Amino acid sequence: MAGRGFIQGAPWVVPGTSTLTSRLLLRVVARQAGPEGVRRVLIRAGMEDRRAALLTAGGRLFYQDKITLFDAAAAELSDPHIGLRLGPAAMEDPAAAPLRVLARAYGSPAALIRRISGLSTRFDTACVLRCVRVGPRSAVVGWKVLPPHRPSPVDCDYTLGVLAQIPVMFGMSPARVEHRGICQVKGASECMFRLSWAEPPARRVQNLLRRFARDERARGKESSAQHRLQVLEEAASELASSAPLEELLDRIAAHADSAVHAPGHLLAVQLPTGGRHVRVRGTGDILAAALNEGSAAPDVAESTLVGFPVLSVPVISAAHHYGVLAAVAHPGQEFVPGDTETLGAYARHAAAVLDSAGLLSEARDNAETSELLLEVARTLAEGSTVESVATAIAEAVPTLSGASRSAVALWDAEAGQLRIAGHSGWQGELAEKAGQFMTTTQESPELASVLRSGTPLLVGRNGSPWAQKVLTEFDVNAFLAVPILTGDQLGGLVVAYWGSKGAPESLDQALTKRLTGLACLAAVALENIRLLEDARWRALHDPLTGLPNRVLLEERLEASLARAHRDGRQVGLVFCDVNRFKRINDSLGHGAGDTALRHVAAQLTAAVRSSDTVARFSGDEFVILLANLDNESEAELLTARIRACLAEPLQLDGREILVDVAVGTSVSASLPDDLLGEDALAEAARLLIEDADFQMYQSKALSRGQRPLARSKDSFRLEADLRGAAGRGELRVHYQPQIEVATNNIVAVEALVRWHHPELGLLPPGDFIPLAEESNLIGEIGSYVLAEACHAGAAWRTAGHEIEVSVNVSAAQFRSPEFKAFVQDTLQQTGLPAAALTLEVTESQTMSETYVDDSTLHALRALGTGISVDDFGTGYSSLAQLHTLPVTEVKIDRSFTARLAEEGAAAFIAGIVGLGHGLGLRVVAEGVETPAQLEAIRQMKCERAQGYLFSKPVDAATVDTLLRSSARPAHTPAPSDPPSEPLPESRTPSLPASRTSRETAP
Repeated sequence: MAGRGFIQGAPWVVPGTSTLTSRLLLRVVARQAGPEGVRRVLIRAGMEDRRAALLTAGGRLFYQDKITLFDAAAAELSDPHIGLRLGPAAMEDPAAAPLRVLARAYGSPAALIRRISGLSTRFDTACVLRCVRVGPRSAVVGWKVLPPHRPSPVDCDYTLGVLAQIPVMFGMSPARVEHRGICQVKGASECMFRLSWAEPPARRVQNLLRRFARDERARGKESSAQHRLQVLEEAASELASSAPLEELLDRIAAHADSAVHAPGHLLAVQLPTGGRHVRVRGTGDILAAALNEGSAAPDVAESTLVGFPVLSVPVISAAHHYGVLAAVAHPGQEFVPGDTETLGAYARHAAAVLDSAGLLSEARDNAETSELLLEVARTLAEGSTVESVATAIAEAVPTLSGASRSAVALWDAEAGQLRIAGHSGWQGELAEKAGQFMTTTQESPELASVLRSGTPLLVGRNGSPWAQKVLTEFDVNAFLAVPILTGDQLGGLVVAYWGSKGAPESLDQALTKRLTGLACLAAVALENIRLLEDARWRALHDPLTGLPNRVLLEERLEASLARAHRDGRQVGLVFCDVNRFKRINDSLGHGAGDTALRHVAAQLTAAVRSSDTVARFSGDEFVILLANLDNESEAELLTARIRACLAEPLQLDGREILVDVAVGTSVSASLPDDLLGEDALAEAARLLIEDADFQMYQSKALSRGQRPLARSKDSFRLEADLRGAAGRGELRVHYQPQIEVATNNIVAVEALVRWHHPELGLLPPGDFIPLAEESNLIGEIGSYVLAEACHAGAAWRTAGHEIEVSVNVSAAQFRSPEFKAFVQDTLQQTGLPAAALTLEVTESQTMSETYVDDSTLHALRALGTGISVDDFGTGYSSLAQLHTLPVTEVKIDRSFTARLAEEGAAAFIAGIVGLGHGLGLRVVAEGVETPAQLEAIRQMKCERAQGYLFSKPVDAATVDTLLRSSARPAHTPAPSDPPSEPLPESRTPSLPASRTSRETAP
């Protein structure tokens, strides 16, 4: 027995602590004291011979052994609170990655704590960790060591350290954990831990979670699906054996703990040959009492039994229902999602072993048959593909039946076809013909008969015309078809063929029994392969779209790079990001988002060649691998096909939605011969993906009218440096004056930001604003610029200059529910009148992509601020949309001002000015750099102008000088006032123009 059961109500001890705990502890020791320190700890604990096992992640050790090991480590490092260190260590250990993936699947610290009992069972079944209460940012957790174990202070520290790391897995700082007074070590019934944590803004959390997902992938390619696959593969190898039945049953019960970790397990089966077999470990004894008298099926249909959580699955194969395999936990412990699936798969493996054991037991009456079936079972245990299993079965048929040739045919129910998957004894043309043979129930009455009855069928020369034709073509006189059954479903046929001699005239019982046994082995082996292939498929494919996932893409990319090097070809990547996907999810729901992703997956698959791979890389990102390219133009042609396939709108909930993608491409360079190792290929693949990703972001920036991102290997460093730059005083706000066209007086300034990097010097906005938008730092920067601009504007107005301040606002700020209150508070604190502040938002944000909620604009306008549409004319919306928004001003984009001299350009700008005036809006012309341009917009009655003709962006002190040197302060109408009448000209001082790249908000 693997466990020691319950005696008179007192549970006997079973190994309950995961060796992941001992692994983390020894890694902490090794980090401080080195390998010698680890050796001294093991000697002190009397466990030197168990070093390898204690460093694994899947083993078990007794609770008291864990405490002994903790005490030895604490003495070695002179640290009585060494348990506190294991929580942070668990965040770094690759072996703990599957548990971190499982924990993060709950979505938040609060949700995880609600189900913490199930997760804690993975670490220790000798304890119960339970959620007492939980709120959005705090919780109370109870922890109890179960009898007969005694709690230890080191275990309190261990639990405290692990609990503190819960928020870390969701992108937050460690929790504050208090453990005072109520402690089991001090005599309480259980320990109480009080947790509290701070929650960062939601979008920051989402980005941190995405980064954690990438980090987990870099540390090791483990996922929950791959972890379950590993359990199944280990179970298959452990259970595949020719050992006696009693040993196999013990082995099944013992290894159930590796599939689902629990304090106890029960295996209760009844073999077809008779005999009831029960195996129990640990708390599984309580289930034994629930067994029905004379039956192997315990009455454990409910999820609990006498207060004990129970997980029960049938032990069933294609041929037999043997009984049940169950796991039982202590009261308060829980199982986690996926345990039922994993234990069920393990139980099916166990049933397959029992099938084989039963067949071998029966066959021992015939020494020759027994030896052969044993050899077949061993061979099948090594088979990893359908073809290898089919061939192994076919090769065993002649010896068992006396037939001269054989085949194993598989039935495709969906296609209604039977095809040969493996054969033996065929030579030359007959072998080739056998390998290509197919038939259907319409062609073959014999196949239809087997499909109906599920029984063996002997066919001779008196068979149907189809059968006589097959016998003639394959030069045989008779064949015996034995069905391979999975439950009551036909999986295929084991077929024995006889030539001119030895063909049986009727079905012989011994022959039928032998080939039926062989067909049962085939069913078991093929079902096992199907289970493993299904698990492998799930580990390497995206469940929503069915496409290869990132792991499989990277494997294929590395193989393609090596093959392309040998063949002198190139490898291409096309990186696709779904535009406006968040908007679809937010406005239509996640179901619509899933539909959109499946639509994109289908259209991308339709656009590529059969040799290409379309993979879902992450949430709304897809990558296409072009394995063989002759030149780079092929990738560009594919891009055109993708756009054509996505041109038609998608019907979603009765609406037509245009789902398109931003695309970036990259093509591989040749690799030197000395850099073709596994690490070099992986690095080349990573760089190729990064390049395609970068090109995609470049195209997305250009499509939005933004300045393309500058490629920099130090982008991560710049992002880190930019975080907190405002608080460190590194941001500088410059101002570009706006003049009233009729008077040439300065009436307003637009605030623009620079970054004075401590090492790189003064950086223009184009070098860091796109990075700030991508990394969600734009809100921090925008808030700083708005506050500085309002302070400066208030100071100028106090000095007697009736000047307005215009500030660019990002879509992220407009979407923030706190933005209106921030604007209102800033105006009150600085004393700047609301009418003197204009908030600028680009046309694409207000109308084209609906990034900004109309209600936010109306709320800000209600405060009295002006609302300006920047870059007007560059968006894709109808100009008529302006009348539905609380806009007070439009700014003509500099690209139009620069083309004033071109034919038709002046009429276009005049139309914008006329439309603005017709809607009661003020019109500002950007990018005015020549007197001719100024005169042209003056003739169009454009109220204001801004550009290098008047001044480049300057600091606040220079603006103050410009205002004082003006002929007189100019009165500027409020945004709601009608356009002013022309005033007498007065010259406004301006700085010499210097041509630089356009400014980028904020």
